[in-house]
Amino acid sequence: MLTLLGVGAVVVIAWVLGAGSGSITDAMHVSGISWLAAHQIPISIPDGSISALPFGLVLIPGWLLWRAGSWATKRSGACVWRDVRATVGMAAGVYATIGLLVATATASDGFGVSPLVALVGTGLFALVVFGGGASREAGLWPSLVGRISPVLRLRIRAAAVGLTFVVFCSALLLAVSLALHFSDGLTVLDALSPGFIGNILLFVLGIAYLPNALVWVSSFIFGTGFAVGQTTMVSPFVLEAGPVPAFPLLTAIPASVSPWLPVVLALPLIAGALATRVGRKHTPLAILGLASLIERIWIAGLVAIAVLVASFIAGGSLGAGQMSDLGPSALLTAIAAFGLLLMGGFLGDSLRALQMVIRARRGSDSVDLREESKDFLGVSKSLG
Repeated sequence: MLTLLGVGAVVVIAWVLGAGSGSITDAMHVSGISWLAAHQIPISIPDGSISALPFGLVLIPGWLLWRAGSWATKRSGACVWRDVRATVGMAAGVYATIGLLVATATASDGFGVSPLVALVGTGLFALVVFGGGASREAGLWPSLVGRISPVLRLRIRAAAVGLTFVVFCSALLLAVSLALHFSDGLTVLDALSPGFIGNILLFVLGIAYLPNALVWVSSFIFGTGFAVGQTTMVSPFVLEAGPVPAFPLLTAIPASVSPWLPVVLALPLIAGALATRVGRKHTPLAILGLASLIERIWIAGLVAIAVLVASFIAGGSLGAGQMSDLGPSALLTAIAAFGLLLMGGFLGDSLRALQMVIRARRGSDSVDLREESKDFLGVSKSLG
């Protein structure tokens, strides 16, 4: 319930300060829809839907639910899985019921949320987030991690390293592009003239859409690119420019394709090499061996699954018509990520094997020199 109040408070404050018009009933109606949207639940509108929702808004209900799970476990004193499962199950059921009631209460002819989708979506969200906070407070995470084999844990760690490198490069590329197009962002703000409250709301909305933007830039790095409406496609190879919404974050889109842009494909290759290095520790396998291939497939596959889920969440539509296609193609981006990281892992293994050969030769040369020096000293002593 606190999550609904938290999201609703933001909407009502903005309404009171003059960012909206209408009665307080309309504000409460928008609050309910916004609360459901914060859980990434699509909103139905005439002839379309709004599914490209800001992923950053998940932090509001997520943090509150996590804290609620920790508080409930601390108050109940649960320390075994049986007790925690009962608490989490009841909390998820109550949360899903609230989602169903909010979806039913906010339904109208203009827009709304499917009650069934709201029931399932909010219930699963509470199950994962509330359950995460409750199990952590109960100290059950080590037992959960212990059920995962050491080999799989190492593969997950390696995939996390590769994925983190891609996200870091995406954030750096986005920051550089925004800095280069800073004047364009100011021009958009001047054209919108949103006022003081509007500027604050635009800033908050931009922060909330940052995770989506990072996923979009990641798809750019993987080479598949992303769409901003039906007439705009951005990738390292092709730029089909069309009208885009007047939003400061979208000013980072390049005006044209530069010849050096395909160089960004080297970044996932480096990510694959780093991930494979972590997954192998200090015992590299044969480059062309079956075991080596399986390890690289595991690591690249885990990254591809994460990319698939993130791309699916970050994309969608903002209504019918021009903005009905936003974000990357989840399947194509995941396939590209898998192939590039797999290739990067192979190149990384090949480079490590070459380094080991060079070190071995240097070691053998140094041994030969030491033997020759010993022989020379022996001859010198015999002559003396």
